[in-house]
Amino acid sequence: MNTPEQALVLVVDDNEMNRDMLSRRLERQGYRSIVAEDGVQALEILPQHSFDLILLDIMMPRMNGYEVLEKVKADPAVRHIPIIMISAVDDLDSVVKCVEMGADDYLFKPFNPILLKARVSASLEKKRLRDQEQIFLQQAKSSGDAALAHLPPFVAERLRAGQESVVDSFNEVTTLVAGVGGLAEFGSPLEMVDLLNRAFGEFDQLVAESGLFRVRTNGNLYVVAGGVPNQSNWGVREVVQLVLDMRHIVAGLRVASGEAVGLTAGIHTGSAVGGIIKAMNYQYYDLWGEAMTVATQLQARAHLDSIEVSTTTYQALRFDYLFDEEGKIDIKGHSTPTYILKGRL
Repeated sequence: MNTPEQALVLVVDDNEMNRDMLSRRLERQGYRSIVAEDGVQALEILPQHSFDLILLDIMMPRMNGYEVLEKVKADPAVRHIPIIMISAVDDLDSVVKCVEMGADDYLFKPFNPILLKARVSASLEKKRLRDQEQIFLQQAKSSGDAALAHLPPFVAERLRAGQESVVDSFNEVTTLVAGVGGLAEFGSPLEMVDLLNRAFGEFDQLVAESGLFRVRTNGNLYVVAGGVPNQSNWGVREVVQLVLDMRHIVAGLRVASGEAVGLTAGIHTGSAVGGIIKAMNYQYYDLWGEAMTVATQLQARAHLDSIEVSTTTYQALRFDYLFDEEGKIDIKGHSTPTYILKGRL
């Protein structure tokens, strides 16, 4: 597994100018690249290197991009490599076909270099996380505890050390419940799933960089906590920076209809309980309690592109961020004000 700085990208395009332009942009972003003139050459080169990403043109002689995509995804040795399709074919049917065949993303020519950079970075981060998960899973299997593979390391280590159960009490955590809103306006389920995969992939990268804990995803909801397991830092500032970055990502997403989607978010700083939930042969670490309940309520009533926070979160941030008072919410039997986070002062 290459580090982000060492990431190796295979650029497949029959147009020499496009190949050179993509290679130069990748190198300026700190990545390495190898080029292939068509699909046949790409499949010859692929087994010779440890690639982290493929940028694949569709319309090519000898073997088009659809055929290359099909062969790569059918090969267990390389099917894990993310593929971004880059094509002048600007129609929904082409996007749907590529997604159904296993492509991770799709960019139209002429492409936006900023969007290209973001999509490449998100795809590489998803591969890094998948690689880490596979390593952890193999380690778990080899040590006879594959059931721990889906648990966060700070939980799995305790069970591996002989602790029979895990129940944690957190006095102060900052919980974010964020939803990608506006999806109900679109008629294509595939379109919605593709958009959520893109958004959550970029959210995962932000969370990994911030050191926060991703609790779970549920439909269009993405749940994160700060202060878990490290109680020396509630994570309130990291969570707020995360949600502002998430809102920026969602604002840039567009579906084929050209309509914009938006983020709805709720944040609360309060107490929580963490523990392992078991379902069938699967177990995961979850949070519940005040921090989760209030953040969920705030998100549920937030307007599109709105970030609603509780009084405790507001008090921690009021000197550095701009807020509008929104209304009130009941917490532990008391009605307390809520606020809309507008941005930095």
